[in-house]
Amino acid sequence: MASVKYNGFGRAIAKNDIDTVTIKAMFMDPSYIPNIDTDVYVSDISGDRASGTTDLTVAGLSISVDNTDNRTEFDINDLVTGTITVTGGTNAVVFYIDTGVEATSELLTYNEILVGGVQTTVFPISGTLTGTISANGIFSV
Repeated sequence: MASVKYNGFGRAIAKNDIDTVTIKAMFMDPSYIPNIDTDVYVSDISGDRASGTTDLTVAGLSISVDNTDNRTEFDINDLVTGTITVTGGTNAVVFYIDTGVEATSELLTYNEILVGGVQTTVFPISGTLTGTISANGIFSV
């Protein structure tokens, strides 16, 4: 599955000034399978948050035009957690626009955690988890 945009992505981008909102990253339990049609808000998937994780506020949002690939890329700094214990592991990150209320915080994208190009479940035990963001960013349009 690699990376998918939720169907509400376009609406969320259109109605928000994306470079002024708070975007957060939620680490997902390996059992979570995104439903791009019915998963719209954080409240739809919060029960699938990876145990022991806390959502991270993304930093360093930059928006650039890629004329070679004819798209606009949205990039952020790499993700780094504090010390966490993820008992069941995590294999994906969901990015969303945080309103402070799960029922109105709109989902943007689901991104698999890849190691060597393969989706991987990671189990940090009382350690930090660092997610290196692709050179192409977290999503593009």
